[in-house]
Amino acid sequence: MSVNNILLVVRRISLALVSLSFSVGAYQIPNGVPDPMKTWLPDNYTGEAVDPINGIAPKSWEAASQLGLPAYYIDASDPNATNTNNTFGSPDKPRSTIPEITYEAGSYVEIHGGPYNGGGQIIFTANGTPDKPVWFRGSSELDKAIITGETVVKGHYVIMENLEFIGQKLGFRSKNSSYLHHAVIRNSKFSSDGEVASSSSSVIGVKGRSDQRFHDIIIYNNEIHSYGKSFIETDPALGATTENDYHGIKVTTNVDRAWILKNNVYNVGGDSIQIGNASVKDADRTKGTYIADNDFYENLENGVDVKATDETLIIGNRIWGFLRHKNNSSTGAAIIIHSKAMNTWVVNNYIYDSATGVAATDSSLETWVIGNVIKDIKHPAWQVDWAGGLYEPGSAIHFRGGSTGGAINNTIINYDKGVEAASGQYIFSNNILFNRNAELGKDLYVESSQSDNTVKNNLVYSDDGFSVQEKNVNCTSCLHPNSGSFELLADEAISSTSIALASGMSIQNYLDKYKDVFGTELSKDIYDGTRIKGGIDIGAVENQSSEDSSVVNADITLPIAAEIVNVKSIETKID
Repeated sequence: MSVNNILLVVRRISLALVSLSFSVGAYQIPNGVPDPMKTWLPDNYTGEAVDPINGIAPKSWEAASQLGLPAYYIDASDPNATNTNNTFGSPDKPRSTIPEITYEAGSYVEIHGGPYNGGGQIIFTANGTPDKPVWFRGSSELDKAIITGETVVKGHYVIMENLEFIGQKLGFRSKNSSYLHHAVIRNSKFSSDGEVASSSSSVIGVKGRSDQRFHDIIIYNNEIHSYGKSFIETDPALGATTENDYHGIKVTTNVDRAWILKNNVYNVGGDSIQIGNASVKDADRTKGTYIADNDFYENLENGVDVKATDETLIIGNRIWGFLRHKNNSSTGAAIIIHSKAMNTWVVNNYIYDSATGVAATDSSLETWVIGNVIKDIKHPAWQVDWAGGLYEPGSAIHFRGGSTGGAINNTIINYDKGVEAASGQYIFSNNILFNRNAELGKDLYVESSQSDNTVKNNLVYSDDGFSVQEKNVNCTSCLHPNSGSFELLADEAISSTSIALASGMSIQNYLDKYKDVFGTELSKDIYDGTRIKGGIDIGAVENQSSEDSSVVNADITLPIAAEIVNVKSIETKID
């Protein structure tokens, strides 16, 4: 086994141990994500509050009863279970159904066994407070309660956990003019039969009201799979997919601040998560959706689909396995941003094995793709004309349709097309483009030579026999190492002697812009290293052995090409 392969194995073990430590201890909000506790308390509230992610429920029904809380015990499998003259239930005499009532602050609802369907729907209202939320839960994460009825939640300050939904949905939506805020679903499971869905839908749906917006919703540590048909086992060349648009999570309209954290969403007939709708009034646009630390993979359509929303953060996720199916243009992109989305930031994600990495289209303004590792991006084998136009799959990062923003400090590996854009104003800087897959592709490509773009301080390298290809770009202070003179380590990092070290342009303006949008600092790279350490490196992974330097806020002045060892000049084609 090579040294790099050994390092890769060690890296994967380390990541697994980190994930394990989070699962058994307090979860840490990833760097750069707004802290939900900052908006979890009402104005002028001075009391304590239960942490919506790490807060611990009473240990049992008995413990809740001893604390004097309204405690409900439901177990339909118990032969003594009855609802007659049995408002609350107990272990000796459980209730047989879940009360569909308004639960007062501090209520503890412990559900055993199942299934429970409520006659088709289970609808309840939570009247919790920050210090006394309503707990609606299975008895433990290993003993989840089975739910087979669509569940609709009303009210405020409710924490749902340890539930297993089979073939059914959870609605954080209005019912009979209801309102919802400060609601959590965590540590739960949703699964279905994987058959084609009869209509567009979502497993967890969040939708507010135009006259009363929903806010502060958390979806944490859930598993969602097999709703709708993903066609993941179907040959994409057959063109045999059926549009079934069943999304794992959908945050639609009139929602402020939703956190989607550490979920595992896969094999669904639509997207792992969709934010917004294609056509929506400006006043109804969702604002502030934070999608972090999730695993999204192998759906029919996309990992993340952003439409007509404001201030969406996609950070620290693992997204992979998206195939482009013949006769279905909705498929193949790991992340798609369109329909005039505004201020969408794609940061520190690991994206791979897809037909397209990140695509921004349809006047999506202020779209920033920063610090991601994007690798193994390939056009479908059935498509023979993929290289002939800007609008075909195979690109790691793609901008078109009047969108604005740019791609900064990404590491892109094994791609058919690197960074490409239609006419517009974009910033493509500090990216590593390492080993294009296909001779016909381009590493850097802008549709028109008249576009006013900033293309600076990128490193473009090929060790697979294909010459570097750049079209209609004037790549200022870019590096083009000779074959055999540049390498990436197993974790996509650069070495301490790399020519990419401290060779980037300043990114402080973009870090400041990020803070203006999200109110928090982006100070870490994809592997939680210091984002700027010494001079600014090219690529997604900052070398942590760099010495501190005073050049953090200044552009890096590079030596002229002739002074750099093993760097070649290339000819850029301008039409």
